[in-house]
Amino acid sequence: MDTVKITLAIYARVLERSSALTLRNWPVLATVFVYLAILDLTLPIALALGMLGGFLVSLARAACAASFLYLVERIVRSSKVSVDDFLHSFGVYLWDVVGVLFVVWIFQAVAVPALLQSPSGLAIVVSLELVAFVFFNAVPELVYLGHHSALELFSESARFISENWIEWFPPNLLAAAGFAVLLALPLPGGVLGSLLRSAVLALYVYFAMVMRGLLFQELYGSSRRSRLFRWKASR
Repeated sequence: MDTVKITLAIYARVLERSSALTLRNWPVLATVFVYLAILDLTLPIALALGMLGGFLVSLARAACAASFLYLVERIVRSSKVSVDDFLHSFGVYLWDVVGVLFVVWIFQAVAVPALLQSPSGLAIVVSLELVAFVFFNAVPELVYLGHHSALELFSESARFISENWIEWFPPNLLAAAGFAVLLALPLPGGVLGSLLRSAVLALYVYFAMVMRGLLFQELYGSSRRSRLFRWKASR
């Protein structure tokens, strides 16, 4: 029962702080529109470059993902993000993200086609993807809060999830459900409605990622026993 109380107290702290930080940094939602514009501008150039264009698109996606993670880190660590942070954000974790995407690409391009050749290949691939989703779920937080190499990111994420999956997944699944609800909400049509929907979704994604980052900080490097000890000592 004490463990449940401690976990709920962690959730309450994380929810309160992530809500406050997201509202304080609400202009950050505009970055999502910048990322979309970058990707839209990159696509026609990539089509003209052939195979090289594919690498360009992948690099642009990695840069946008790296920028997003850096801004989430700044919100989590310093409570405030600035225009200078955004301008500086694209290169900080670029190669970390590239390393992760390369490992994912190897699995999709090499392992998946080979596995699909067997009679039960589809079931094996789906099972592996489910396992990867579970045990590698904390990779984004480890990119900007853990600072590990590409392969270490996956092993450290698996270790973290195996130790904290009970505490980690309930709020994350609720956040995913909240995103689905927002997608289904009726909004005014036309350009204004589309912009409003995109802005709300962008801000919610930042909120969810800040929530994940704060929860990760609460859980990483501790255990249920150590959290219980600290809780009893503080009473």
